[in-house]
Amino acid sequence: MALIFRTRTVSVNQVIFDQADIFLTDQFTRAAGVLITDVTLSLLFNNATVNWPLVPGASILDTQVASGSVYWNNLPNSVYGLRFLPNSLGHWTLSIRDPGHSQLVCLSYDVIRAPSVDSGLIAGFCTG
Repeated sequence: MALIFRTRTVSVNQVIFDQADIFLTDQFTRAAGVLITDVTLSLLFNNATVNWPLVPGASILDTQVASGSVYWNNLPNSVYGLRFLPNSLGHWTLSIRDPGHSQLVCLSYDVIRAPSVDSGLIAGFCTG
């Protein structure tokens, strides 16, 4: 079985856009035509299972993505898009298993508060 693992830091209550790269057994050629019914989802939040379903997302706008589901899209060039909205601070791990291609894709996210934005330069003048 092949394993793909990625991790990154994201902000809470922001839609995460990612992709599941599923390859044929040569580990180079992308697997075309993988359907949502061909894969299984495992979602963990701080190492506890979260029961969010994997649902079709082709007709869902980014503004419609809601917590409680993970959205699957077949993208061009045999790439599979994933979107979801983590609603709590902590460590999230999304795993997609494709038994037909003996592949496991693990995507890991450290969900933090959005960093504060510096307002920029503040200038003051002294007279005296």
